Amino acid sequence: MTLPKTRGVQFEYRVAYQFEDFEYDWDRSGSSLGTDLKILKDGKLKYLVNCKKTSKSDVIYLKKSEVKRLKKKSKERNAQGLICFGFHRTPIFVRTLEDINEVEQTEKSYKLKEENNQSLKNLLHEATKCESSTKTSKNKK
Repeated sequence: MTLPKTRGVQFEYRVAYQFEDFEYDWDRSGSSLGTDLKILKDGKLKYLVNCKKTSKSDVIYLKKSEVKRLKKKSKERNAQGLICFGFHRTPIFVRTLEDINEVEQTEKSYKLKEENNQSLKNLLHEATKCESSTKTSKNKK
């Protein structure tokens, strides 16, 4: 039986390796103090990522205070904040800080569910397409 902490760490690595597949570098904080992963591209910080994983429930309660801390850190570091999460045998889902308010909420938490979420793979695919078109247009100038 896998302990919840071990499951969480394994999920963080799974998220990190997915970024690696899209040629990002990463650094894992190794503590439970907020940001789980720092994601870099060409040596520059691009994303700060919080990871959440459950295999027993169909909902993850994400504290609003955690999101607030991530927003603050992201702004300070000029990076995009992401919440990556997963359920039993699902792809990695992602919510940006810009769209987290679309999620059902309680007074103190966001309720993350499987439905109506973008996969991390799709987000990274779109980001890669945007970066490629930006580089192409800069090269034409």
